[in-house]
Amino acid sequence: MRTIFQASLAAINLYSEYFLGLLVSIIIARNLSTEEYGIYSSAIWLAGLVTIAINAGLSITVTKFVAEFKKNNQQQLSSLLSFIRKVLIKRIIFVVAVFLLLILFDVSAVTVPVWLICTLLVCAVFKATYIYQISIFKGLQRFDVLAKTSMIANPINLLSVAIFAYFSPSIEGFLVAYCIACLAFALSILSFKKQMPQGNTGVLLIGEDKQRIIGQIYAASVIIFFGALVFRQSQILVLEGSGLFSEAGYFNIAYILATSAVTLIPGIYQEVLLPKITQAVGNNGLKSNVLQAQRYLTILCLLVLVPVLMYADVVIDIFYGERYQDAVFALQVLVVLRVIVVINDGANLTLISHDRQRIMAKVNFFLFLIAAVLSYLVTPQYGVEGALVVYGILIFLLVIFYNRIAKGDGYCLMPMKVFFSIIGAAALASLPSLLLNHYLSGILSAILGSMLFVLIYVNLLFVVKGFDRSVTFLLGQLAPKMPKPIGVYMSWAINRLN
Repeated sequence: MRTIFQASLAAINLYSEYFLGLLVSIIIARNLSTEEYGIYSSAIWLAGLVTIAINAGLSITVTKFVAEFKKNNQQQLSSLLSFIRKVLIKRIIFVVAVFLLLILFDVSAVTVPVWLICTLLVCAVFKATYIYQISIFKGLQRFDVLAKTSMIANPINLLSVAIFAYFSPSIEGFLVAYCIACLAFALSILSFKKQMPQGNTGVLLIGEDKQRIIGQIYAASVIIFFGALVFRQSQILVLEGSGLFSEAGYFNIAYILATSAVTLIPGIYQEVLLPKITQAVGNNGLKSNVLQAQRYLTILCLLVLVPVLMYADVVIDIFYGERYQDAVFALQVLVVLRVIVVINDGANLTLISHDRQRIMAKVNFFLFLIAAVLSYLVTPQYGVEGALVVYGILIFLLVIFYNRIAKGDGYCLMPMKVFFSIIGAAALASLPSLLLNHYLSGILSAILGSMLFVLIYVNLLFVVKGFDRSVTFLLGQLAPKMPKPIGVYMSWAINRLN
């Protein structure tokens, strides 16, 4: 029940962040031309890269070690945070200095004013400190703090974008709105600082763990930074650099929608996995936790993947308008690739929990080199289709490498029988919706078709035993408290799983 409660709080954070962010993207795209939206997207990507450069390796390391120290060494938590805070300050100074040098030598990939670039830099620093502090609360499993800060900052973000859309719908105006959002996030966390671990902050108190922490910070920094260059919207910058501004916008729209789709349900479960798996390693329960995570990430991903594949054109038309219909194919491809990344999270978190960040860093640097070559040879020649090919190749290479390495730490894939039963249930459940599409179209087809798919899919999962004992236990607890028809249905489901 505690995991369900944590997932509920994480849901508030994720939904407010991603879906209000999606609404922000829609407002901006509808108020700019396709080319202007491409330029805006690349400017935001560069600002995000500054935040990532500052925070790379720190946030995930903080979450992991706070969860670990909370379980084994709680009295040293304040020492841990004091040590990593000093690393954060040094990182901020270094990244700001490098970025200012780039501005000094007029090295810029986007056509926006210098004053706005400097403003984006400052705001990126505020966003990085917010992410660092939030990662502490994740490690403490204080997901209520994540929920509260998101409910403060995200509405401010939406309001500022709406104001600029009404009074000054321009690239510069929307970039200023982004800066306001960064400040809102940074200020929203201040009221919770007193709830962080307090006490002796001497670095010596973390003793023998100091070198291990330093090593993992550096390794995780390489993973996150090069991973961001490879697996975020880096292809947007390549497309814009090739003069394909509209196609840069299409790729960004597809990426935002695909990320929002996999966040809809799977992201809630994914949000609480790292501290859970870190603790499972200490309790020798890694295998069972990872297998369960694989099963439910697959089930939850398919709940959103299939409807998005069937109704991508409707989604684009409703949210962004007919002029962005060229983003439909990109959305279909990227949602599949983003689902693969989410399902592969078991291997990723297994490696992190076993302190294998160094070899992960080597993999990500190798993939960065491949990405640089492919982006130069393929993307400028074939536009958004080329960007999708490059992105897909890199995703598959990442999955192959991580799975092979994680097997040495006891990681294994779920049984193929379970995997294909889950996939088969989704495929069968989609057939009635496809038939319905011959008689209906537009938003009505998308709503009814998606509801029909979900209803049939969930029932088929009981038939093919796609769920595990945790669902049996939950249904057993709920069945006696439900009205008789629902209780009878739950009893049937329990019998099927048993």
